[in-house]
Amino acid sequence: MNPVTQNQPSAASELEYPALRPVEFYPIHQDGQQSICLRDPQNIARNILILPLPAFFIVSLFDGKHSFLDIQESFMRQFQQLIPRKNIEEMAAQLDRELFLNSARFHQALEEIKAAFRAAPLREAAHAGTAYDADPVLLRKRLAGFMQEAASDSPETAAEGRLTALIAPHIDIQRGGICFAQAYRELARHEPSDLYVILGTAHQSRNSLFIVTAKSYNTPFGAIETDADFVQQFSREAPVDVFAEELLHRDEHSIEFQAVWLRFILGEEWRGKIVPILCGSFHPYVQNGCSPREDACMADTLVLLRSLIEGYPGTVTVIAGADMSHVGKRFGNEWGIPPSELERVKREDGEVLAAMLSGEAETFYRSVEKNKDRNNLCGLSPIYMTLDVVRPPSGCLLKYDQAIERDTESVVTFASAAFFER
Repeated sequence: MNPVTQNQPSAASELEYPALRPVEFYPIHQDGQQSICLRDPQNIARNILILPLPAFFIVSLFDGKHSFLDIQESFMRQFQQLIPRKNIEEMAAQLDRELFLNSARFHQALEEIKAAFRAAPLREAAHAGTAYDADPVLLRKRLAGFMQEAASDSPETAAEGRLTALIAPHIDIQRGGICFAQAYRELARHEPSDLYVILGTAHQSRNSLFIVTAKSYNTPFGAIETDADFVQQFSREAPVDVFAEELLHRDEHSIEFQAVWLRFILGEEWRGKIVPILCGSFHPYVQNGCSPREDACMADTLVLLRSLIEGYPGTVTVIAGADMSHVGKRFGNEWGIPPSELERVKREDGEVLAAMLSGEAETFYRSVEKNKDRNNLCGLSPIYMTLDVVRPPSGCLLKYDQAIERDTESVVTFASAAFFER
């Protein structure tokens, strides 16, 4: 359950009718007991809360429509037990303090975050110290270790022509390290490009399909400069407001991880630039059974991006920071991940990868759309856009892998692939 209230509530209504913001729930098992984790995917609320099942039942009714009295009555019907109103109020107060509620406190915090992001000279490395080492010495050692493992994991790729597009994962670097390394080993075998257009998944976008920032991305190895002129031209000529959800760049990891690997591979002496573009969800297209190309706004924006890349005064490589399937209880499935399910996911991933390696964006899209994206491929939009703007003749798979989460009975799959100019 994921209740959402869009508008800022009045002070009176938020006290009596608490409303959760859009958040993520997923089950975990601790000490033989099942609990539910509550997490803010936007990282406005920084902490993860662990709720026993009765508490989760209460919180699931924080939808802005149920009063404290309504929640008491629902709890009584469900558990045949009276819960004091004070307990529910205290629970709501805690969630409000943690910024999980759609309240005046949250909106004040959000405005402060927006102002701080606008004023910041750089897009800081949001996940340094959590998803990867903040210390550049330790990080360099870790990434070099992944590169060494990748070298022994597979033979050298027969790369023909200039590298025009790269598919790399955006799962956390620890679990996806070797797959990242396979992608960036391939990049390292080619002359550095003057510009890397990085298309990442915008996991939290509500409306936008293209989200840019002109801020340079900082990394523990130093900043990697964004081509502000390219970004501004793209913004001026695009038929949509590509800055509308710019704040999503603040915490989105799908581009940040690519920036870290790029700076590690290319070194401080590289003086090229990047263009970071977060890509929104294709879910409406998939559910309606239509192609992104049937959306004139999408098609026109992709034509513009392709023309800017083709007209760039230097070499350009497009990188998609994209994972594949998300299956299991953490992602809303009831059946978990028995061996038969993992094998099914692997088989269907293989069909999607074969379509991707054809180099044809529409073939790739239809391989996902035909099953209504039942495996939740979160890299659909950046991979599609990459293939559409580059239009490579074909590609080669570098690595495929699965990250299995036994605690949540879930799996995330990911791959790396390269495309070359013939």
